[in-house]
Amino acid sequence: MPNNQDIEQRKQEFVDAAEKLFKKNGIVDTTISAIVKEMDVAKGLFYYYFNSKDDVIDAISERYNQDFVRTIKRAMNSDDFEGRMDQFIENTIVSFRNLWVNLHGDTDNIDLSILTSRSLDEAKKTASEALQDLLEEGKKLQKLDIEQTKYYADMIVGGICDLVAQSEADLEEIKKMIKKILK
Repeated sequence: MPNNQDIEQRKQEFVDAAEKLFKKNGIVDTTISAIVKEMDVAKGLFYYYFNSKDDVIDAISERYNQDFVRTIKRAMNSDDFEGRMDQFIENTIVSFRNLWVNLHGDTDNIDLSILTSRSLDEAKKTASEALQDLLEEGKKLQKLDIEQTKYYADMIVGGICDLVAQSEADLEEIKKMIKKILK
């Protein structure tokens, strides 16, 4: 009988194969049969690990968001509020850039909209909650004079996501914009 590590490894092999095919063919055009054919296994084995293709999409999105969280929380060790805010903004920009790279197919006409929507929604929620905590800290330290920290966090994170997606502004430009918003 396989142990938990073997089960998780095999499950990740399915996720890897599905991700590869999704990026090559799109989600709608990738069938469960195509995934098991890619892995050269029986279709029943797929259903041992997943109930549906939708579950695989969720697993890929979860993996992307685990990477997002690791990047966003990296090096948040500055002693001062302004330093932590700079680190957070920079980490968030890098996190969204990495996420957008993961969310592109092999060609521009590949439809990954289901995966994109799920992954971005979760990433924005995660980043907004972390930023709201940081903004609350800034208020307590009397470094910020803002109300409705949730709205500010949602607006800033949404703006970062959109700017990164459109490749319209570089890291330093985005940091300057956010600092102006928070003054």
